[in-house]
Amino acid sequence: MRRALAAASATAIAGAALVVGGAGVSQAAPTAPAKGSQGGVSYERTVSESSPVWGDEITITNKVTRGSNLWQVYWIEDVKPDCLEYIPGSTTWSVSGKTYTEASNPGEVFVSPGSTKIDPPLANSWAPPITFSAGYRVTCAAGPLPTGGPKWNTTNAISGAANFSSNGPTIDVRRMGTSVWLAQPVNPEVNQTVMLRATAKDVPDGGLVGFSVDGVHVGDGTVSDGQATLEWTPTTAGTKQVKASFGQTGTHGGSTSQDRTVVVSPTNVASTVAITTSGDLKVGQSVRITATVSPEGAGGEVEFFDDNNPIGHAPVGADGTAAIDWIPSVAGQRSIDANFSGRTGVNPSNSGLAVNIAEADPESQSTTTTLADIESVQVGHETTLKATVVAGEVGGTVTFYDGSTVIGTAPVQADGTATMPWTPTTDGDRTIRAAYSGHGVYLASQDTESVFVAPKVVNPDPDPDPVDPTEPGTGSLGSLTGSGGGDSASGSLGSLSSFGS
Repeated sequence: MRRALAAASATAIAGAALVVGGAGVSQAAPTAPAKGSQGGVSYERTVSESSPVWGDEITITNKVTRGSNLWQVYWIEDVKPDCLEYIPGSTTWSVSGKTYTEASNPGEVFVSPGSTKIDPPLANSWAPPITFSAGYRVTCAAGPLPTGGPKWNTTNAISGAANFSSNGPTIDVRRMGTSVWLAQPVNPEVNQTVMLRATAKDVPDGGLVGFSVDGVHVGDGTVSDGQATLEWTPTTAGTKQVKASFGQTGTHGGSTSQDRTVVVSPTNVASTVAITTSGDLKVGQSVRITATVSPEGAGGEVEFFDDNNPIGHAPVGADGTAAIDWIPSVAGQRSIDANFSGRTGVNPSNSGLAVNIAEADPESQSTTTTLADIESVQVGHETTLKATVVAGEVGGTVTFYDGSTVIGTAPVQADGTATMPWTPTTDGDRTIRAAYSGHGVYLASQDTESVFVAPKVVNPDPDPDPVDPTEPGTGSLGSLTGSGGGDSASGSLGSLSSFGS
């Protein structure tokens, strides 16, 4: 069983969890260039993303040119804050019509926490124009961030040492989105302990998810591998609203789950589950599995398993039954299990049924169906489901299911694949199934994937600037210090002091 997680979230409103897209390679608008010149050599410096999200990858580019002179450049150093973490192998530079990389010329690239430098060997120099780029991962706190600037030295012995390491431009870092999804708790009876479970996407390990009941905080769960749990023991009967939330930090946005309604009964009644099958219990033949919950009544769902492998889930109807189709692929003794989630006033229960699967008919040919990994699934966002069928000839169809609900049916193409667009409408843990119909003597087969569907995405606004970043005396680049100057410069890092050479 494989699990795909969806993109992250940052904010929420009551009744629905709202998600903010996670970090990645930035694709938004670049900054305006910062410019400066000294000793007949000029530069333009741009950042590929003016408002990146924490964790995004950005590119800083310096273009160094000269006027009507013959000055050569010995080296160029791009100074930046430590929280812009260098991406190994990302440095490239172009000079005299040729392009070089860190891989092609590793001895000419020098990386430290506070800068990236290109420097030809020995006393060699370059003739401008030179374009120098490097990639960085943003791990800075949210808010305006001065990004540093370039330094260089040239063959101009009088004014060739230039230092524009405080000339920007400034970017506006945004918090990385998070999402918190709360699994539906069991409906307990008074003084019965139940487990509250939250899935926290893009929340760092060690972060705290708070759980509340009717707006009252009842405890925290520590996030580990995207999960946070808390045991809760209700002391009064009635309908409760349970919620989970993660508080905003300097680098990650806060998020709140949807409300979950939990009915606490004075005393729950026990339930039982009975399992039956219909159809031939034979390899490659579809079998209907039905679970009957007693006492009967609508509510809750049943999840079905084949020897601990998920088949899918189905809701319990008014007659107390839940049913799903299954295509066995292996002959012999199997165990079919059905787990009932419980409902208001009725406790959960489970049951198993041992079945013997017969071999396929001698003239039949087996097939295999493989459902591709399902990634980055969000409510309201379309993704493509893909199944690959291995059979002796092309033909037949693949039906895709979300639990027991049909998503759609697609023909098997000449390359053995069948695809289907899917736009999920509900969040949470899902079991997606691809069932091949069979064709001629080639038997049916199926595969399943477990996937987590994240809540709907809402992009957060950047933090408002506490002051106008264009005003002098604002901004900071931490501990980067030194002195420098230049003939002229544009762009601003506020009160950030320049750097020594």
